[in-house]
Amino acid sequence: MNANKVLSRRYFYQIMNGRNEQVAHEILSDDFVFTLPTHPEPFHGPDGFFGLVQMLHGSFPDFYINPQEMVSGGDWVVTRWRGGGTHTGGPLLTVKGNVEATGKFFEIDGMTWHTIKDGKITESIGHEDTLGLMLQLGVLPSEAAPAQADLEHNQTLATRYFEEIMSQGNLDVVEEILDPEFAFIIPTQPEPIAGYPAFKGFVGYLRNAFPDIKFTVMRQTAEGNKVATRWNIEGTHLGEFLGAPPTGNHVKDYGIDIFTIKNGKILSVHVNENDFGLMQQLGAIPS
Repeated sequence: MNANKVLSRRYFYQIMNGRNEQVAHEILSDDFVFTLPTHPEPFHGPDGFFGLVQMLHGSFPDFYINPQEMVSGGDWVVTRWRGGGTHTGGPLLTVKGNVEATGKFFEIDGMTWHTIKDGKITESIGHEDTLGLMLQLGVLPSEAAPAQADLEHNQTLATRYFEEIMSQGNLDVVEEILDPEFAFIIPTQPEPIAGYPAFKGFVGYLRNAFPDIKFTVMRQTAEGNKVATRWNIEGTHLGEFLGAPPTGNHVKDYGIDIFTIKNGKILSVHVNENDFGLMQQLGAIPS
C-alpha cells in the first residue's frame, strides 16, 4: 500500500474513529480544510476538524466510518466508505440547523477526496448520502414502515430464489423475481455479476459443476427492504469450478446472503460463504 493510502487510512481509523488528537496534528496540515454538504461551513486546521470529530462522537456515541475501497493517483486518494451510529447524544449540526437526539440509528455510504502534499493531508472533500441520513434520523418524512405482508413477500422472494433458480435451475423465474439491474456479489468473483444474461450464465456454470446442487434455507429474517438468509448446499462435483477439475466429491457448504428488494423484486444479493472449506473439499487446497 502506498504512503498516501496509509495516511488516508490513519485519517479514518485513528482520527475519525479513534478520536486521536495527536494524530490529527501529525498528519493534517496547518491549513487543512474539510468540507461536507451536510455541514454549512468548512472546518479549518487540525483543531477545527477535531472539533467536528468530537461533535460527531458526542451526537453518536457509537459513531464509525469504515473505508471500503481506495483509489490513489498523484497527490490524491479517493475513498468509498460506510459510516453510521445511533443518535443518543448531543445535537447534530447540519445545513438544516441543529438536529436534537432522535435515538435512531443510521448507516450511509459516502466518498472522501483527500489531497496530500509533503506527507500531510491538506484537503478533505466529503460527499455522503445526506438524504439517507436525514430520512433515517427522522428529520425528513419517510414512507411508513413496510407492512408485515411486504416483509413476508420479501422473504418469499428470497426462498424462491434458492429453491427455483439456484436448486432447480429454472431460469424462467429470473426475470420474474429479479430486478433488471440485479447484481450478484460474492468474494470469489472479481466483479459483481450484473444483469439477467450474466446471472443466468453463472447459474448455468454452477449447475454444470454441481448438477445435483441443492440449497436449503436454514434460517431467515427480514427488515425494511432487506432479507437475510443462512443456507447450506450439498452437491456432487462433476464439472470444473473456480479452476478445480471435476473430482466426483460430494461437497457441503454454508453461507449467509443479504438480499435487497426494490419494487417487489430482488435488486441485489451479497453472498459470503465458507469458500476456503469448499475449495478444500474440491482438492484445490490441501486439508
